[in-house]
Amino acid sequence: MRDHSSHRIATRAQAVNGLLERCNFHRRVEEVDLWDAFDRVLAGDVFSELTLPNKPTSRMDAIAVHFDDFAHGMPDTHGWRRGREFEFCNTGIAMPDGFDTAIRIEDVEVHDDGTVRVLSVPHERGEMTSPVGALIRKGTLLARRGARLTPTLLALFTQGGVLRVPVVVPPTVVFIPTGNELVDPCAEPPLGKNVDSNSIMICGKLAAWGAHPVRHDIIPDDRAQILSALEEAAATADFIVVNAGSSKGSDDWTIELLEEYGEVLNHETDQGPGRHSSSSIFHGTPVVGISGPPVGAEFTADWFLKPVIDAFLGVDEPAPPVLYAYLTEDVPVRPRQFNVIKRVRLFRDDDGYLMAEPLPMESPILKDCDRANAFLVLRQDCTGYQAGDMVEVELRWPYSMLGV
Repeated sequence: MRDHSSHRIATRAQAVNGLLERCNFHRRVEEVDLWDAFDRVLAGDVFSELTLPNKPTSRMDAIAVHFDDFAHGMPDTHGWRRGREFEFCNTGIAMPDGFDTAIRIEDVEVHDDGTVRVLSVPHERGEMTSPVGALIRKGTLLARRGARLTPTLLALFTQGGVLRVPVVVPPTVVFIPTGNELVDPCAEPPLGKNVDSNSIMICGKLAAWGAHPVRHDIIPDDRAQILSALEEAAATADFIVVNAGSSKGSDDWTIELLEEYGEVLNHETDQGPGRHSSSSIFHGTPVVGISGPPVGAEFTADWFLKPVIDAFLGVDEPAPPVLYAYLTEDVPVRPRQFNVIKRVRLFRDDDGYLMAEPLPMESPILKDCDRANAFLVLRQDCTGYQAGDMVEVELRWPYSMLGV
């Protein structure tokens, strides 16, 4: 059995920060049309090129009038004619030349002969109108570098006359699944084999975070083939993710190869599931190793991959929100030498209290993972909790408070 006594164990923060400190990002920028910019990340600040409105406009369907006609209260509007004392103006349309104030159409009687009777008096010049620049002014900062481009921001850019924007080219992340037991998804896996489900799960997460995932063919537990896959990936990728092979089994070669041909920053973490998550540098390329079991891979990817992608893109994501909730049932804990991560489902009870339902820990069923919207950390010295205890929970990405 190989000697693993020198393996470095890191906390979650140490693993992430240690890797980020060693990352030498080579960002690329491209300019794209707004129609191709949705959910991309800005590579530079964007300023308005236009002033809107560029002429006073009516804020609603109305008639345009001269405010001076109301200087002494309600005038006699009998005989007022369109184009002389008033003009029709609609929402968002420029005010007719010579008119400076609007009166809602609901406050006007329009007669069949084209005359009107005004029912309300405007209180100030320009009432019910939007002045020049009320919507946006040339030179206004619309969004800063690092902003993720939402439909609302893209609409704002169009108002400001910005039709193309600089965005960060998504980082290429090569995902390498390893293991003699793995086969590609199929209807009937051979006896003793396991379907590779992590590839689509992790690559899907990478794409959602703004990366460009590239899935490598399955690599068996063979030193030469694993090394070849790492070298091939390092030649094209901004980051590499190796799935499995980071544990201490007799056929786990990934860590040893990274030690021999690169630099391992940490061999494992102080928490489980997914305890055997590592970070390394290989030929200058960051490598994140995640454990093979899907239950561990599912959330360790969030914790160890997402911060790296965010940093590459320049996205300033907030720290995961922490809340306090009441447990719905007991959470017993056995003695162990590492922290345990428990998935929970947060919800409000009939009285409005925030409750945390612990989800099965032993079950490998991914549907339980997908139900979770928060995590409970059972620290090494924790002896367990009872139903009704208030506990600290961390929201799961995308940190939605909906329903909580």
